[in-house]
Amino acid sequence: MDKAVNDGNVLPGQYLVLEFNFSSITRSPKLDKAAQFLADGINGSLLDFVSTYAEYLGESFASQVSRSTTIGNLTQNLKNLVEAVHHALRGIRKKGDKSHPLFDVQGVYPF
Repeated sequence: MDKAVNDGNVLPGQYLVLEFNFSSITRSPKLDKAAQFLADGINGSLLDFVSTYAEYLGESFASQVSRSTTIGNLTQNLKNLVEAVHHALRGIRKKGDKSHPLFDVQGVYPF
């Protein structure tokens, strides 16, 4: 992301950052347990993102994603989250309130 900003391809504040911290995930030599720990860690990152940005993206966003980020397929959870963010951002821009802190945000950047 820093390179994209430094190269002028992305402006600061143009994307919401979805951070994944794989160093905090418990490791296991058993593949099924390792997969579950990874899934739990990724879902935790999704939930952290929701709690960070829900206030700005609105109640509709929060209720839409809170149901889907604790269960189910990780790929689907991530897809649902990104779609909900894009839907909320379209709604913010559609209202035309340029003073909204997310008015110029274009989407989500996984980091």
